[in-house]
Amino acid sequence: MKNTISLIVTIAFLTIPLGQAVELSEKDSGKIARVVGFLLSQTHFKRTPLNDDISTAFLRKYMESLDYSRMVFLQPDYDEFEARYGTLLDNLTKRGDVSPAFEIHKRYFTRLKTAHSWLEEIIWTNFDFTIDESFVADRTKANWPANEQEARDLWRKRVKYEVLGTRLGKRRGVEAMKAKVNNGEVARKDDGTPVKPYDIKTEKEKILRRYERFLRVRTEMDSGDVLQVYLTALSNGYDPHSDYFSPREAENFEINNIKLSLTGIGARLQWDDGYTKLIELVPGGPAIRSKKLKPGDRITAVAQGEEGEAVDVIEMELDKVVDKIRGEKGTMVRLTIIPVDAADDSETREVRLIRDKIKLTDSLAKSQVIDYPGGNDSQPRLGVINLPQFYENCAHDVALILERFRKEKVSGIVLDLRRNGGGLLPEAVKLAGLFIDQGPMVQVIDSRRRKQVLQDNDTKIGYDGPMIVLVGKLSASASEIVAAALQDYGRALIVGSLSTHGKGTVQTVMPLNNWVRLPDSGKLKLTVSKFYRVVGSTTQKQGVIPDLILPSPYDYMEIGEATLPNCLEADHTEKLNYRRVNRVAGRVEPLTKLSNGRVKDDQDFAYILEDIETLKKRLKDKSISLNETKRLTEKDEEKAKRDNRKKERKTRGDAKESVFDLTIKMIKTNTKLGDEVENEEKPIRLEETPEDGEVEEEEEDQPKLDPHMRETLHILHDYIKLLDPKKQVAVKENGAGAEIR
Repeated sequence: MKNTISLIVTIAFLTIPLGQAVELSEKDSGKIARVVGFLLSQTHFKRTPLNDDISTAFLRKYMESLDYSRMVFLQPDYDEFEARYGTLLDNLTKRGDVSPAFEIHKRYFTRLKTAHSWLEEIIWTNFDFTIDESFVADRTKANWPANEQEARDLWRKRVKYEVLGTRLGKRRGVEAMKAKVNNGEVARKDDGTPVKPYDIKTEKEKILRRYERFLRVRTEMDSGDVLQVYLTALSNGYDPHSDYFSPREAENFEINNIKLSLTGIGARLQWDDGYTKLIELVPGGPAIRSKKLKPGDRITAVAQGEEGEAVDVIEMELDKVVDKIRGEKGTMVRLTIIPVDAADDSETREVRLIRDKIKLTDSLAKSQVIDYPGGNDSQPRLGVINLPQFYENCAHDVALILERFRKEKVSGIVLDLRRNGGGLLPEAVKLAGLFIDQGPMVQVIDSRRRKQVLQDNDTKIGYDGPMIVLVGKLSASASEIVAAALQDYGRALIVGSLSTHGKGTVQTVMPLNNWVRLPDSGKLKLTVSKFYRVVGSTTQKQGVIPDLILPSPYDYMEIGEATLPNCLEADHTEKLNYRRVNRVAGRVEPLTKLSNGRVKDDQDFAYILEDIETLKKRLKDKSISLNETKRLTEKDEEKAKRDNRKKERKTRGDAKESVFDLTIKMIKTNTKLGDEVENEEKPIRLEETPEDGEVEEEEEDQPKLDPHMRETLHILHDYIKLLDPKKQVAVKENGAGAEIR
């Protein structure tokens, strides 16, 4: 896994998503571009014609998409293209002329080859890690270098930054292993293999190979790849959520955001130093059922059916390898692999698999039941539902969980939407409807100001008890609709970050084959509507503000709709008639006082506040020192901080509560809490030791409840008491807290 992470760290600052390899003529590319421009101007929510303002944003976004790190193009390149095309791309697009896309890409490739020609000389430099200089790794908002000399110096610092990273990682790894040896023996890893000493020549060769691969990938960009980047830049000129999809990217979007299933072999893959490696076998899939594959096996070739020729996939991009492995259900794919336990890379064998439909279970709704000692009224049994996204039939899955909660006599629930980035709007409406009688949930207004009110017409209530919706900065779109509706109805207490993400727009995916008679014309995802709450305000840009705020580092990161260029503004519409249930009114203030008192005395939140201050300093100065002594000191301080926190947490003793995981499969098979599903296959994962030698916490050592969830459950305890008419609330005179009697 660490090799993959290293690759991402090294080149992610330059990468852009590439679509399926499609070779298009410039004429056909122009046809697609003209249709995309027409649809954006006529059907996008803004209803803004292609004009000079769009053209200017289009040009800059295209050059930034090609050169995300601002290290390849020079400022004179941008100035030249702005003078020539800054107010002309709109007119050229209307005429179906995409020649600027290829002209600018050609300049990019020329500059990239020039930069690559510097690398070999730079990388074999004897870097001086004692001098004080720094590098800003995140250059997404930086200017392009003024000239080649400035660009070359940026590349020198970039390479020095990477070499220093390998020195620090290997050095700490060797030191960590040597610390286990007290009698002068050779330092060995846990599996008995000796620790390899740091070899700077080997590490530099690895870095150089990565850049060579990156150059080759850019060389292999065909006209379809260029068009995808170009037309996505045009779409982003309207808003950040409008994109042009190649056929393959459109398929991936549907798999990952709607269907949660694909047809393949049931294995998770990663790119590892030129090879595609299996890192996990998914339960129920052909790979795990075959008993012929193991995590760590490397794929060297892929063939189709009984007679298909084996295609060499060594050094091939991971996306393209995955594309070859996927296929129709019931068809055969033949993989040539190097087994993980092979004596050397020449030992290969072929594995034949029949493709099948694979459910992506990581995004399914999950739940937990939390028991507290005694099980009395003061410490009731609670339930947590974690919904990562709104997929097909997710409301049905949540209804199953709620029914099981009822059987388990759960007294209150938390709906965790902290990492829910959205999904299917109808599912969000159905899910919110599980908690109210009936009524409107959200207003959707299109570009012509036509309003559609989506509402729950089902009077059946899945759960009517005390409820908290836990949100964060990553809660977006459909998850914000659910949180907003339950807040506006007064049905649930909203707890979380300063605000949610703020994506209050609706996108549709339009196949372009209806307008362009080409077999591979792709699809256009564009923003067509905005969400409005039942009270008339919008979640767009401003998000949902919780009733009760818990401190989070995410609030201080550059995350959220408001940070995205060209995002749509917030506005208002009319309030709807709806019947509030008023479960929250009058209870926020005492709950806040109680929570604030706990947070103030909670050591985990003290750590969070400390991390927030550290983050603020780093955001103020994003430069990274290239002085080895300073970096080692920083790493030592970070490690000491982690170690001290780990030691402190171990002194607390066992958690008071018992946490029982409850999956959809457990519910369907009526499995008792604490038991495992009979004959259930579990994923088989590759276990790897981190390269830097730092031992990761074992899963059983990690708390089942993170600080935010733990405090949310405390709030839920208090909330349950407040909803009991027999209980009384007394606020302490000093205002520092409250207590419920």
